Amino acid sequence: MFKRLNFFSCQPESPKATINKDGSVEHLLGSPYVPPSPTQNPHTARVLAISVEYRLALKNPLPIAYEDCWDALRWVASHSSNKDTDNNKEFGDFDRLYIGGDSAGGNIAHNMAIKVEVESLCGGVKILVAFLSHPYFWSSKPIRSEPRGEDFEKTLPYLVWDLVYPSAPRGIDNPMLNPAVGGKEKWSCLKWKERIIAIISCVRLRLRMRVGIEVFGITKESWGKGEVELFEVKGEDCFHFQLEMDPENENVEKEFNRLFPQLIGNFTPSSFTHLHIYPSYLMASITKELTFKSVPFIRIFEDGTVERTPLPYPSYVPPSPDQDPETGVSSKDITISENPKISVRAFLPNLPQNHTQKLPILVYFHGGAFCMESAFSFLNQRYLNLLVSEAKVIAVSVEYRLAPENPLPTAYEDCWAALQWVASHSSNKDLDSNKEPWLVRYGDFGRLYIGGDSAGGNITHNLAMKGGVESLCGGVKILGAFLSCPYFWGSKPIGSEPKGEEFEKYHHSIAWDFVYPSAPGGIDNPMVNPEGEGAPSLTGLGCSKVLVCVAGKDDLRDRGVQYYDLVKESGWKGELELFEVEGEDHCFHFWLMIESKTETENVKKPRQVAGVHFMLNLSSSISHNKQIH
Repeated sequence: MFKRLNFFSCQPESPKATINKDGSVEHLLGSPYVPPSPTQNPHTARVLAISVEYRLALKNPLPIAYEDCWDALRWVASHSSNKDTDNNKEFGDFDRLYIGGDSAGGNIAHNMAIKVEVESLCGGVKILVAFLSHPYFWSSKPIRSEPRGEDFEKTLPYLVWDLVYPSAPRGIDNPMLNPAVGGKEKWSCLKWKERIIAIISCVRLRLRMRVGIEVFGITKESWGKGEVELFEVKGEDCFHFQLEMDPENENVEKEFNRLFPQLIGNFTPSSFTHLHIYPSYLMASITKELTFKSVPFIRIFEDGTVERTPLPYPSYVPPSPDQDPETGVSSKDITISENPKISVRAFLPNLPQNHTQKLPILVYFHGGAFCMESAFSFLNQRYLNLLVSEAKVIAVSVEYRLAPENPLPTAYEDCWAALQWVASHSSNKDLDSNKEPWLVRYGDFGRLYIGGDSAGGNITHNLAMKGGVESLCGGVKILGAFLSCPYFWGSKPIGSEPKGEEFEKYHHSIAWDFVYPSAPGGIDNPMVNPEGEGAPSLTGLGCSKVLVCVAGKDDLRDRGVQYYDLVKESGWKGELELFEVEGEDHCFHFWLMIESKTETENVKKPRQVAGVHFMLNLSSSISHNKQIH
């Protein structure tokens, strides 16, 4: 790795894009692909939108994105001809063509507005309105409240331009990024636009937004041919994307109510070219949703459609059959069952050619409230690479089916099937095509571990209980289990959990009914409440060692500690340990290990050290090394 891009985010200094020495680019920030909806939804159409999938830097540095968006804009305008009839011609009003975008898309919208002054669109089509929402502009000199000196040169907007447009004439003061270059004369030439709407937010880190206000001032002073407006919402970030996730946010409603009447008013459908993904604010009726801290993560619609909120990182990354460049860990995907469809991702640490010693086996179950996440996501791939490299184990991460499409107990059944599949390799008979060579050659079935985080920790508990009453293939026994920030709950609050009506509305209470609506006993079902009515004795745990890991600020912390106490008081004869990290939140170790991936031990921050110790404690528990405290 020789270059990286860090974004200001909820995970400060976390790299979101990395350029490796071989020229490959690793994007760590992204959203999963969602298919289009070719069938008409129940909305009343009021605008015809075209969202442009332009090519991205770093593989395709600027000005490629500008060129792609200009081509898309010309393509839209080409439909103004009366020769052919298609959907665009049938519904598009080319006298009302709008362009707009958010952040970098706002910058693109500005540059398209400039370009149309020197290059005509097909059919003589004119642009009526442009909106720039939270536009990305910058310059070599700070303005207003921006930091000064070295701090200014280290800001994200300053660094990102050189990364995405390294050949830009005049660098950070290129007119495409700094519209103030060229002065008022440049803006006075704009003759075509009737209206510009600039939407700006005031936030604690106001870096990206302030030049937007500066551009607004320049435009207003110099451009007398059209109408320019500034709309500012105080106390928010790029918040309007949260409309679907937080429909009660009054500021979101204000922005949409201000923006959309300007675009569509009470008119018939118009043509509108959007230069970045903009959320739909009109939706089908919702029959059920799962909400965490006021943010709905999953919604079920009347037509049965399930919609998941995109994760802030890629939901799928390919395995590394030729070894991960950082950890040396190899990985591959294996379909272990076609009906039902169950897959796993296997991980093997970097071993010397003459290696003969057998390795512990870890069967891992990812978290995500039983309804999100994947064994194939960036976050889990990164985590397992680090854990496998540190603990020197073979890991099998299970891609179980998710609720609500496949409500519980499906996930438990899939994970048990995967555990049985792993155990089936303990036989020393011929290595046939149905057996995985890594498990047969390197797996020590006398050291089989299971483990998981959050919902995966819950799955771990339930499989350990099942392993106490049902045999695994070949008589294999589970040696140890680790439960990291495990999801347990019940009908009555404990410890610091909220009380009364607030407790009943808590997302942990609602989640269980969402993923297991037919659970006997509801939220007190023994699978989620180990001391619920009818729960089997924890002396039946089918393993010899249990490690419970909790985080001090985690909503589930008290449940994890309670689970430890219940096992301890049950009379279970195995080795039991509780490991707690103070001051951290739910599954914090995922993020901290990512933050620390390029750091050395001498410069790791205290929170990163906590994440490292968390993982070392876990890996030592598996590999029997000396424990780290």
